[in-house]
Amino acid sequence: EFYTLVEESSGVILETVSEDTAFMQLHPGAIYLHQGEPYLITDLDLESHTAYAKLTDAPYYTEVRDFTETRVLNVFKHKEAGTTTAYLGEVNVSIHVVGFKRKAHYTDDVLGEEYIQLPPQSFDTISLWFDVPPDTLRLIHDEKLDLAGGLHAVEHAAIGLLPLFALCDRNDIGGISTPLHPDTGKPQVFIHDGHPGGVGVAERGYEIIEELWQATYDVISGCPCEAGCPSCVHSPKCGNNNQPLDKEVAKLLLSAFLDL
Repeated sequence: EFYTLVEESSGVILETVSEDTAFMQLHPGAIYLHQGEPYLITDLDLESHTAYAKLTDAPYYTEVRDFTETRVLNVFKHKEAGTTTAYLGEVNVSIHVVGFKRKAHYTDDVLGEEYIQLPPQSFDTISLWFDVPPDTLRLIHDEKLDLAGGLHAVEHAAIGLLPLFALCDRNDIGGISTPLHPDTGKPQVFIHDGHPGGVGVAERGYEIIEELWQATYDVISGCPCEAGCPSCVHSPKCGNNNQPLDKEVAKLLLSAFLDL
């Protein structure tokens, strides 16, 4: 399904976007860039599939907040990769946009936050996911390290690098990480196609998973920041405000996968 973006005073159609883009970027209060010009979204009509906007000189941009849930529908195949197991299969992804932040240009200071109510989006697509070696889990547990933060950091960095191997855009990829997934009963990182049915991105990631892990490890370990930054484990798309993230645990996980 598609939504039409309309300039509210003139009624001129600016562009047409997919439903997932509309919910993430054309929600009421959002700042949306059209041909380099910032527009303030004043309304999103779910019945007519129309978003209304007006030009703005607001000194801020907006960052959406959402909750994402992934359920495993079918495992197509699995393989031993490094010291663990990687999987490829069909998943259902449910995304619920719950709010957004206004952040100042240049400084990224938070100027305000609003909660919004939009219906959840749900679609079936293709995903890869992988296990954490049991010995590594025991080490993380014994040392009281941040497993959730490490998994989240691996997810972000791997999604940022997968376009180098799959010739896609970062916006074509989604993901979720969890210390305990309800369908597998294990800690998991999912990296899925961002479009219904899949477009081959996750499948490509599954094929080159060890190369992806190595590239991800190289970027994280080579970044001079102390606790994570946009160059390594932060994501501009994160609906959880880039929390929790643990750069050191991410390095530990990746080195375990690769037996470094």
